[in-house]
Amino acid sequence: MIMFRRFGNLGAQVTKYQRNISLTASNCKGHSKWQNIKATKGKNDLIRSKATNYLLRKVKGAVSRGGFDLKLNRELVDVEQEFRAQGLPLDTFKSFLQKLKEKPEIEYTFDIIGPSGIFLIITAESSNKKSLENDLRKYFNKLGGFRLAADGGVRSWFEEKGVTHVSASKAGSEITMEEMEEAALELEVEEVTLFVEDSAKKFELLCESNNLLLVENGLSKQGFSVLSSEIEFRAVHPITLSEADARRLENLYDMLQVRTKLSNKKKVHAFSTHIFYFP
Repeated sequence: MIMFRRFGNLGAQVTKYQRNISLTASNCKGHSKWQNIKATKGKNDLIRSKATNYLLRKVKGAVSRGGFDLKLNRELVDVEQEFRAQGLPLDTFKSFLQKLKEKPEIEYTFDIIGPSGIFLIITAESSNKKSLENDLRKYFNKLGGFRLAADGGVRSWFEEKGVTHVSASKAGSEITMEEMEEAALELEVEEVTLFVEDSAKKFELLCESNNLLLVENGLSKQGFSVLSSEIEFRAVHPITLSEADARRLENLYDMLQVRTKLSNKKKVHAFSTHIFYFP
């Protein structure tokens, strides 16, 4: 993962796990501001990436609760079936499961100061923290404008939130905001936002981070289609970035994605990437 933040009037966050870029902007709740940038990444790839990483996190949770044996872990079998149902490669499921079993990795978080003083948080899973730092420094030197900050110096400008995205259709019918809010109220959701992404209407539900699993399970039991559910760092005071700064962050994102693909092949380390901005 990767996250960022800033002193003064800019700030940002980024995270990794072969994810897409997501942005918290002052007036768009993390959506639409980056649609033009995201379009250049390939909409279908982004959708598959979101779905894949959501399920990989479910794999990790299922393993932690019931172990690696598919014959004994019903929850893990259900996740495997979700891969099949969504047309996602089972090789990804199997290789991730094998990686968890043979070489579990530790998640490290780095505080970053970026161009124009923006703050970022970068999180990555690896068995070698020093190797992660060396890669980051190499990318920062190539791009210019980025540097590592003292641990913890950036995080106070972000808050951890449970973020769940839900399809705005249910059993072939469109879900109204009132219906979504009624369901959310029962699950102690703090905020519900309707947005459009890739021409599809979706709801974003924010909750306390320790309430995320309850929200996800509660929505699924009520028949809602949960598209993703994860803990994210959200900017306390979102801001708007200049096009030049946004481009530099996009370039950093591209580098991290390339590194992730190489890492997966070589079984080294990989970066997850989310991006948020704030002042």
